[in-house]
Amino acid sequence: MKKRTILILLILTLSIYALNVNVQSAEENDYQPTSLELTPHDPITINSDGNFTDYSFLGTGTEGDPYIIEEYNITTTNSSGIYISGTTKYFVIRNCYMDAENYGIYIYDVADGTATFAHNTCNNNNAYGIYLSDSVGSTVANNTCNNNYYGIWLSFSDSSTVANNTCNNNDEGIYLEISSSSTVVNNTCSNNYFGIFLEYSSSSTVSNNTCSNKIYGIYLWNSGSSTVTNNTCNINDYIGIYLWDSGSSTVTNNMCSNDNIGISIWGSNSSTVINNTCCYNDLGIDFFDSDSSTVANNTCNNKWHGIWFEHSSGSTVVNNTCNNNYGGGILLISSGSSTVTDNTCSNNSYGIYLDDSDSCNITYNLIQENEGYGVYLLSDSVDNIIHHNTFVDNNLGGTSQACDNGTNNYWYDTETLEGNYWSDWSGTGVYSIDGSAGAVDLYPLGEPVIVEYPQIVLLTLLLSIVPLFLTRIISKKAKK
Repeated sequence: MKKRTILILLILTLSIYALNVNVQSAEENDYQPTSLELTPHDPITINSDGNFTDYSFLGTGTEGDPYIIEEYNITTTNSSGIYISGTTKYFVIRNCYMDAENYGIYIYDVADGTATFAHNTCNNNNAYGIYLSDSVGSTVANNTCNNNYYGIWLSFSDSSTVANNTCNNNDEGIYLEISSSSTVVNNTCSNNYFGIFLEYSSSSTVSNNTCSNKIYGIYLWNSGSSTVTNNTCNINDYIGIYLWDSGSSTVTNNMCSNDNIGISIWGSNSSTVINNTCCYNDLGIDFFDSDSSTVANNTCNNKWHGIWFEHSSGSTVVNNTCNNNYGGGILLISSGSSTVTDNTCSNNSYGIYLDDSDSCNITYNLIQENEGYGVYLLSDSVDNIIHHNTFVDNNLGGTSQACDNGTNNYWYDTETLEGNYWSDWSGTGVYSIDGSAGAVDLYPLGEPVIVEYPQIVLLTLLLSIVPLFLTRIISKKAKK
């Protein structure tokens, strides 16, 4: 019934390409020895460049020939297994096993880009598996950090990479604090209270991770202009992906299922949520106090509601599929001046629901076979315009497929004088709308609407995607 233009397909394809992160292992060798295969070693403490020569490490500490700390089993009651601070030399810690009182690996205030950690196992530490502070441009890859309080912690370590790690059964799996422009990619975080947590770490990328946890899968707090893409967040007791005070961020191509809330955006203006699948949650996608946001091309089939906006005005809801939700498909609560267009809302309790939401445009939606009303406007929703929607078999057994208890709402395009398609319209006269407003569609359409993607929606998506695409290009050039 719907016809998509070539342009929208091109834009959506471009968004997937532009936001996809090329995942590569930091080490080609993915072998991770067990503790029994390693050489027992006392704790290692390095407080200056000169301390490296106190040990028989391979390497000279240059970028091309770093010191290599490898294949040690450090099981100790000391506070740290490996402690390194105040150095400028390059070093690699790899293929080690660490079980200490508080810190498996503790790194503090080392020169930018000099630290690499790969294929280590840091388990059963009371505080941190791997701890980095003031260590910009570090790489933490292919490590296992289980049964610690924190699996991997980065603080004041901008432009770092955390990749291909396994962090299970910690209080917090991976935690970045004040570590902007970092990349957290291809990690597995299970059975933690928080899987991946970014705090004050703006312009970061969280991609291709798998998070199944006791409370949150991925949590961004005060980490705006970030990208959360291609993650799987399933069976989190509370929220799969949560952005709080992290505006101008993009959440795209994620799978969030069997959570309480699939994706939740709070206090994060100008956010974009696109191409996600949120199924079997209590609530699919939730926006609160997040104005001027865009939610597009998502699939939301959930136990209660599909997409919920509250106190989030000036937003765009476009090309989403919200079917088989026990409650509503799309709900706007105190979210005026918003656009709801080209969505499919079928087999819900009701299709599109407005409460205290004024001056909204509801257009070009397919609204069918909802148990209650296809569109339901409460008494405090005024000056809304509803036209070119296709209503099919909603509120069967009732007198109308829509209800209007508001004031001054128009059920037709005031310029073209074209209304909506109603499958139960008699074919002559007006179409009466239930509700206290006594509203009517003065210009019902005789045929279902064939959707040509509205230009305003194309422009909105294009403006949200192009900057991200350009950022990726600039970033790649800078690395060459």
